[in-house]
Amino acid sequence: MTLEVPVAREQVGLIAGDGRSPLYVPRSWVAIAELGQIFVGRQDELDRIDAAMRHPGLSGAALIGAGGAGKSRLLAEVVRRADEGHHLVVRACACQATSSVPFGAFAQYLPAALMDTAFNGNALRMAADALIGQSGGRDLLLVIDDAHLLDEASVALAFQMARHREAFVLTASRSGEGIPDPIADLCTSGLAEWIEVRPFTRAEVGEVLASTLGGPAEGALVQRCWEATGGNAFLLRELTTAMLETGALTLAEGVRRGGERLPVTSRLAGLVDKRLTGLTPECRRALELLAFGDSVSVDVLAGLVSRAAVETVEARGIVKVERLGGRDRARLAYPLYGDVLRARAPRLRARRCREELAGAVEAAAPGPGDLLKVAAWRLENGERPSAVAVAAATRDAWSRMDLPLSGQLAGCAVEAGKGVEVAEPLGYGLMFAGRSGDAEARLAHLGRPARERDRARLTSVRAFNLAFGLDNVSEAWLLLRTGLDDLTGGEPRAELRALQALLHVFGGRCHAAVVLAEQVMADVPGDSRARCVAEVARGVALAFLRRPEESFQALGEARELSLRWQGELPWLEIFIELGWVHACLLTGRFLEAQAQAAAGYDRAVARQFPFAIAWFCLLRALVARARGEVREELHRCREGVAIARHHGDRGLLAVLLAQLAQGLALAGEVKAARRALAEADGLAQRSLWLLQPWIELARSWVAAAGDSPDAPAIAEKGAALAREFGAVGMEALALHDVARMGAPQHVLARLRELAGQAGDGAVPLYAAHVEAAAAGDGDGLAASSAELERLGSPLLAAEAAAEQANCHRAAGDLAAASAAAARALRLARSSGARTPALSALERPRLTRREHQIAELAAKGLSSKEISAHFVLSVRTVENHLQRAYRKLGIGDRAELGALLGLFQPAHDDDHSPTM
Repeated sequence: MTLEVPVAREQVGLIAGDGRSPLYVPRSWVAIAELGQIFVGRQDELDRIDAAMRHPGLSGAALIGAGGAGKSRLLAEVVRRADEGHHLVVRACACQATSSVPFGAFAQYLPAALMDTAFNGNALRMAADALIGQSGGRDLLLVIDDAHLLDEASVALAFQMARHREAFVLTASRSGEGIPDPIADLCTSGLAEWIEVRPFTRAEVGEVLASTLGGPAEGALVQRCWEATGGNAFLLRELTTAMLETGALTLAEGVRRGGERLPVTSRLAGLVDKRLTGLTPECRRALELLAFGDSVSVDVLAGLVSRAAVETVEARGIVKVERLGGRDRARLAYPLYGDVLRARAPRLRARRCREELAGAVEAAAPGPGDLLKVAAWRLENGERPSAVAVAAATRDAWSRMDLPLSGQLAGCAVEAGKGVEVAEPLGYGLMFAGRSGDAEARLAHLGRPARERDRARLTSVRAFNLAFGLDNVSEAWLLLRTGLDDLTGGEPRAELRALQALLHVFGGRCHAAVVLAEQVMADVPGDSRARCVAEVARGVALAFLRRPEESFQALGEARELSLRWQGELPWLEIFIELGWVHACLLTGRFLEAQAQAAAGYDRAVARQFPFAIAWFCLLRALVARARGEVREELHRCREGVAIARHHGDRGLLAVLLAQLAQGLALAGEVKAARRALAEADGLAQRSLWLLQPWIELARSWVAAAGDSPDAPAIAEKGAALAREFGAVGMEALALHDVARMGAPQHVLARLRELAGQAGDGAVPLYAAHVEAAAAGDGDGLAASSAELERLGSPLLAAEAAAEQANCHRAAGDLAAASAAAARALRLARSSGARTPALSALERPRLTRREHQIAELAAKGLSSKEISAHFVLSVRTVENHLQRAYRKLGIGDRAELGALLGLFQPAHDDDHSPTM
């Protein structure tokens, strides 16, 4: 088999070396070989098994889960982690071949003579004694996979040894197969723990892909793999193998991205066929219909096959039946089966399936989304539904964010003369698919609609695409002004004026946006689309104008209104969350901002909406910046950059690149940071001018990473721009950055002024931090560090602690300096950031003896054991530990292990001064 995988530096792995030249192969080969060894997640199950093994009253645990859930891999991990010094692991071989042989599962561990003995009580005791005799005094761990295939004698042996606490019995069984009654009795009698092995969560699927592929996978790919496999570990492994074999993955900005469709290889198809072995032709036909129909009414499906067939495939766990919209609907339990069945269906059979489904659904009472499916099936079969049906189906597909289908249907609607009716799905669909230029060309070609409402909608989508798709803000404004001149009705004009308010916001004219938005809101009904857009514009503007309570109220009302209009304007949610996250960030609600951004990202990947995913990548990156989580910031920026670059979103790409540059600068990758910033500058974005202060601040951090003395002045330009916008919170954040770069005196007066305007939140904390830093007030810096940690920013707290350490050191208080430095290092440990304050920090230094004693204490040795090791008195050991605790700023040995890697022992004698 030839794997056509592009081999880049990061895609190769060293697999052999014999003293001559090393052998490198494509990363995909290595990944396929390593797939079976990867173990992620399952911490809850592992913890429960570990607790059961330690519990004096338990002597077993029974794992139960669907086929392919990962039970065998979990057993293997338990065996791998078992301490050979304390356990003898006995792995039973339970299979169909040994299920009728007495003690067949344990044959390799038992004497040959015992295998010829009749199964009775004596034989059972002899078998138990034979296993105990091999343990050498260690605890016995009996591991039994596929326990439902155990022979009767082996079941009795495991049961009796567990009952007499002669062994800990760990079994795994498949759901629906049943487990032997004696093993079940152990659980019901309280002697064994019953543990369900659940499917992988989406986060765990992401971990598996990252471990396999040698780097993170984009959220959309993780979502698709999770949905396709239902989190089934076996199917995920096989799907990942198929993607690697076919070269279906690409690498962009260090993030693995998938193609439009998941690949189906002959191996994957064969494995699915094996899972479907034993099904009748009618049952397989039911699965084939679901493969093309996705979710189908049970009554419709039963009418095409039989109710008995539907019940059979549901009982086998291949089909799930759910109650949706007041009726039972069937779907494949694992959508990956549908991919395989569709790929293997001959063309004419596929056509017949679609015809039968369309006819049956039309004849029944169609449920939500069913008519859209009918239109799609007929379209794929080469038929042309009526113009009215196509237009309705286009709007339905658009409201469900099915971008490929809505684009296909919109094209048919235009050909059928219904282009004006589908202008928004057509324009937004092309824009969100990365074809903004095509969107403008096709929308402009539609001509002038007769109805004012249609003219307003066409003008709106064109203006939005010009501004946020093509980054041509001036043309967008011109189009809106011209459109207003062509309208007389209040509601159509209000829709264009609301969009003008939104453009004011993103142009940095927040006060003008609020005024115009409130005028629109006063002129239109409370549930109108114009009011919804105006409310969004007003809420975002207020978020930057540092009026958080008004902003949260406005954005909350916009959320409620958007539920009605989200199907027509899916970008509403993006801008609502943009305002909400910024309102949280600029008022110091970092943890709330983190939760909001993460939840929005999850919704975007669930909808497979790339435009929204890229935006939420930016929001998550900004939150990570505020919290000082550099690795998270880089990961989110890289994913967002890959999407925005692919889709041609110039404004968003520029802001993402700038944030990427800032993260790279803090990570010490100065050259890469300069390249990213240069690319961002080259885009010369104008559509997101409101976010330009973030770009200027990124520029200042890139300068600071290169030791440029101009860094504080550059940050001040960002502050000046924020002040021009009226963005008090953003200005304060920028001025705080100036102080973090070593110029606190220069910005202190303005920060005090802003703190007086702001009330509670982040701004007063920034001002207090800068005031303490400017005065060299160690106690004040300690207080600021505590407050900034409470705010949710470990990095800012670490910087304040580092400045506190320097103050104490300058005052000659080395113990206090060491304690503050240790706190700074602990807080900054997970950040990965290199900032001026942290770079100026001298790490705590222990003497060699203090370090040696601390290491042994961290490993769990008592002071008496340590004293014997070094031939010292116990009191001397305790004195060394107390000095180490003071230098590290901790209270006892429980915290030692996590800190010892943060510093090196002093290369001098025990009496040298340390800091």
